[in-house]
Amino acid sequence: MRGYANSSLGQIHYRHEGDGGPAVVCFHEAPMSSEIYAPALPVLARSFRAYAFDTPGHGFSDKPRRQPSIEDYGRSLLEAIDDIGLDRLIVVGCHTGADIGLEVARQAGPARVSHAVLTGVPLMKPDEWEGYFERVLSRGWTGDPPRSWAEYFAPDWRPTLDGAHMMWAWKRWASGKRKDYPIDSTPIELFQMAVLQLLIAGPHYNWMYRAAWKYDPEPGLRGLECPVLLLNAGEDPLADKDHEVAKLIRDARVVHLEGLTGQLPWRVPERFTSEIEGFVGASRRA
Repeated sequence: MRGYANSSLGQIHYRHEGDGGPAVVCFHEAPMSSEIYAPALPVLARSFRAYAFDTPGHGFSDKPRRQPSIEDYGRSLLEAIDDIGLDRLIVVGCHTGADIGLEVARQAGPARVSHAVLTGVPLMKPDEWEGYFERVLSRGWTGDPPRSWAEYFAPDWRPTLDGAHMMWAWKRWASGKRKDYPIDSTPIELFQMAVLQLLIAGPHYNWMYRAAWKYDPEPGLRGLECPVLLLNAGEDPLADKDHEVAKLIRDARVVHLEGLTGQLPWRVPERFTSEIEGFVGASRRA
């Protein structure tokens, strides 16, 4: 099932599966869309009412007229959640979507958020991002380094009549410089979907990234009062942050799925779901 909800940043598209159980709300990484959760939603539906939202500017959601902040994204998605009548929530988010999930949890308040499942929380201050990208992207680099590693990672682009922007989008994932999307281990369907979602987001695909680069997740993490599962792929470039993240949270559990590089709801929807089911069930029994 699909639908639209209203928000201050326009209409927000969502996918939904399941009629019973707690509500799980899922937020995707940049520059993806809710499609990354599509394989997991029917599996989640056996225990939850599962929702996956397209962040404004991505997928089938309306495009903002200006650059939003993470606080803006969180506010608009909470408005969408309210518009479709969800009250008590389990928040799920990956990378930039983890930041947005934190904001949804902060703005909703502890009375509404029972659990959080976060993948690859980008625990960095705004002035740390450039050094992070240099460490991740410069491995095996030859030639002069770019003027800015962050801008190299998510540059501006414009469509051209010769379609060069489409080849750029393909090469962005195939360059071999992205550890989280190594071309030799990524199913072609996932690879193509990632490229298409970037193109659908358009020239402002990098607004979600830039919002995350200016956001400090630490206050949101310290404010979480619910149990938190830090569920990640062992080879995710942000996996090494999870134990540092856990120290900021009152009740946190770290689970790394070894041998995987990312996109857990797409690659391993059964395992992704079973980890969430076990986590929510265990915390309820505690």
